Amino acid sequence: MKGKLLLVDDEHLIRRGLSKMIEASHAGWTVIGEAENGVQALSLIEELEPDLVITDIRMPEMDGVELCQRISELGRSVDVMVLTAHKDFEFAQAALRYGAIDFLLKPISAQELAPPLEKAYRLYAERQEQAERSQLERNRLFEHHIQSWLLGLPMDEDTVARLQTTCANRKLLVFTVDSYAPPTKGYRREDARLLQFALLNMMKEWLAISDIAGSIANVKHDVFAVLTDKSDSLTSFELGLVASTQSLLGLTLRPEAYESMRSLYGHFASYEGSSKAELQIPDHAARSKSIQSEVMSFIVQGKTEQLREYLEVHLRQVIEMNVNDAKIEGLSTALAIAAASKRALEGEDAEEKGLGEWIEALQPIRLSSEVAEWLSKQIQAFMWQLNSWLAGKNVNLLDKAIAYMERNYEGACSIHDVAQHVYLSVSYFSNLFKKETGESYTNYLTKFRLEKAKILLSNTNMKISEIAESVGYEDPNYFTTVFRTWVHCSPSEFRKMG
Repeated sequence: MKGKLLLVDDEHLIRRGLSKMIEASHAGWTVIGEAENGVQALSLIEELEPDLVITDIRMPEMDGVELCQRISELGRSVDVMVLTAHKDFEFAQAALRYGAIDFLLKPISAQELAPPLEKAYRLYAERQEQAERSQLERNRLFEHHIQSWLLGLPMDEDTVARLQTTCANRKLLVFTVDSYAPPTKGYRREDARLLQFALLNMMKEWLAISDIAGSIANVKHDVFAVLTDKSDSLTSFELGLVASTQSLLGLTLRPEAYESMRSLYGHFASYEGSSKAELQIPDHAARSKSIQSEVMSFIVQGKTEQLREYLEVHLRQVIEMNVNDAKIEGLSTALAIAAASKRALEGEDAEEKGLGEWIEALQPIRLSSEVAEWLSKQIQAFMWQLNSWLAGKNVNLLDKAIAYMERNYEGACSIHDVAQHVYLSVSYFSNLFKKETGESYTNYLTKFRLEKAKILLSNTNMKISEIAESVGYEDPNYFTTVFRTWVHCSPSEFRKMG
């Protein structure tokens, strides 16, 4: 889950530098646009709907303070950070009064930019999670109303009117499960809740695949109602869901279509397919979505250890549940990390991994500890994939850093210089470099310089002082000391040996 960021500054070089630092910061932001002044920025805000705006204070046509004021008047969930020089501090304070969440002093380095970006991302993620929770609550209420209508339960007039208005010109698809104990599977009665949960997730997946807006109500334990906008994709949704349910879960779905809900009040009150001992399950969509959101937040911020700890908490919770609840919690978590893998790592989704295989693996389990063992394997596979993905990104950064060092070793070429070139903090770059190469940056640079010096000593008549300067040592005596420490002889002795 990456946040969208808009850059506003009248200097192209500043925008370009900020853009590179932001994209390399791992703070969870992606730059979606740039503007030269407030007027352009307002137009792009309408078009691109950014979550964060970073704006300069002094700009032509409309400055940063007025831009902050205009953004506050839009009434949108857009955070603003202000770029300012010391002399513009009073203007920055004015921007804060209009709701800016932070100000950044120019010039700003990658290390200085990272903390406010992370702070802004936390605010954005919290807002997104709250919005998702609110939407899920609205969906649950709407689906409850659909269920009540189809079962003929008492409803007040206002609710009925709102429901009929919402459902006007929409189509109702009803799917009935023939049996949760098909002869081809060894399912038991207590497996029905797990199968219901899997079936609900498959319905949501197929709605997304078919690009159809729809609401799903679990009317009875074996009856599912899908209220959708009329679409050319409904047939492919219906056929795809029925086929995949059969192939993955071994369950047979019987579909029925209705053009309107208006005449269906109480239609399923005494439906023959239902039983007296119905097994209704709680809606785990919110739970799975919450887990996915947390996992995504850790990934985009590069917090792999915190992510591992977070998932281990779920393992401990699973062990403490009864076995049937543990299975649903385990499957919720597995689906969440599969979805996060697909979004962030371009991995496979749950169906490609084999939802049917997951159900078959969980179905015969009798102990919560065994569910935890199964979930632990899913988490380990996910963490391996994540670490491999991060390693690939790190290798690219490392290659870029080493190439810079090889071009600039004749000068100072400090670790600060190289870290800044790849837009990482010195501490992060230092740890990354040692992890990937097995040695510190200083040692790596020293060995590289000395290898260059050896070539010059063996193939040229340059003076020792000239060679020292050409490989980055201003003091020839210090160069000789370093050479003797690493090569175990002086530069002059090495030349004679060659």
